[in-house]
Amino acid sequence: MKLEKHTDKRGTIEDLYVGKDFSVTRVTFKKGAVRGNHYHKKTTQYDAITAGKLNCYSNWEELPLEKGDTIIHEPNVSHAYKALKDSEMISICIGKRIGKNYSKDTYKLDKPLI
Repeated sequence: MKLEKHTDKRGTIEDLYVGKDFSVTRVTFKKGAVRGNHYHKKTTQYDAITAGKLNCYSNWEELPLEKGDTIIHEPNVSHAYKALKDSEMISICIGKRIGKNYSKDTYKLDKPLI
């Protein structure tokens, strides 16, 4: 299976491993980048911050995160990130939202968290 990789002005999203029921993805953020503003209906997302500093917005709560911190987004929990400096995280998704199926379980918010 070909692993997905996407780069834009916010940084890079790169699949490191995609299995049948889970994926491991490296996500980089340039300072000021906003990612997310969505939720998943059938996927649990585990995020580990490996570099930098981010604010995570989860169901309207703001949480500061930095290297070494982890957070879990259960199904139907809205989430978004804003990078306070260049940052990186490893995201493990268990469920439907993996690899090329990203859009099959990613639902954009009508009103963004950020």
